[in-house]
Amino acid sequence: MKIKMRKKELMMLGVMFLMLLSLSTEAFSWGAATHAYIEDHLGKKREPHNSNEIYGGMVPDVFNYIFDYPAYLGYLHGQTHDEFLKIWNVSRRGVEKSLAYGFVGHNDVWGADFTAHHLCQTCGTGEGYAITKTRELLTVAPLPPELGIPEEVAIEIIHEIVENGVDILISKKTDPLIGKKMVTSAIFRSPQFPPLLVRAYAKDFASSMGISHLEAAQLITSAEKESRKTMILYGQILMQDEATAVQLISEQTAGLAEAFLALYGVNLSLPKEQVVEMVMAYVKLAISICESDYQHEITKTIHFVDHQLKDHGIAE
Repeated sequence: MKIKMRKKELMMLGVMFLMLLSLSTEAFSWGAATHAYIEDHLGKKREPHNSNEIYGGMVPDVFNYIFDYPAYLGYLHGQTHDEFLKIWNVSRRGVEKSLAYGFVGHNDVWGADFTAHHLCQTCGTGEGYAITKTRELLTVAPLPPELGIPEEVAIEIIHEIVENGVDILISKKTDPLIGKKMVTSAIFRSPQFPPLLVRAYAKDFASSMGISHLEAAQLITSAEKESRKTMILYGQILMQDEATAVQLISEQTAGLAEAFLALYGVNLSLPKEQVVEMVMAYVKLAISICESDYQHEITKTIHFVDHQLKDHGIAE
């Protein structure tokens, strides 16, 4: 979908690009499978509520990859991770509340992403689990300096790889059905969700970016549609054997990393196959670094989020 930038948006582009830079270590969350696993252990267990909770828990990252619109990416990421209660406040009963329940549980202020980014439950480092493991991985295997990748950008990319590693661990060691649950939740997510997302965010998005409400609604629904397809594909990847999953996820991550680096003016002068091989090596290292304690951290995160939801009056 093509959306013409108006003058106001062009003027704000530089400001919003700086906002992207400030998102370092926060642009990505726990991986989709980890969020799916967490939500599967919260809220209602009966269907269709549990399946919609799982989808709601994965979807706040819906705008993380709209690299063609960096200003929109920065703004909408902040909305879904910091202004998450907007979707709870406009949701109605039934599956809308289930979708909103999962969505709220994902948040970066006191939800699941808080333990990934800010407060590891098991590390004792004063940082989130994903950040702690990212720093550990980069200490063991720093990115080659000749690639010209700034430190804060390297942390962001390895952060994503660490979360992929945890997703693979969950799918292979904790819950072999998590890939299937992701696929099912995405395929059968309630058709009420796109309008719910629009009600929560389109008005303020349009006003802030200087676009029409229709343009805002179209971008939101288009991004959700693409994200839904991605979740189906990602779930299917996690249903494969570990070696195949590592290969396919590495190919996917290599493409995303190149697009992400382009936002910072970094262009890798390496063959695509070499980039994929490098990502695969880091994914395998991430798995080995996280294997001993990821389950303890995720279990504690589930308890943490459960208490936070109750303390904030979030219940279906």
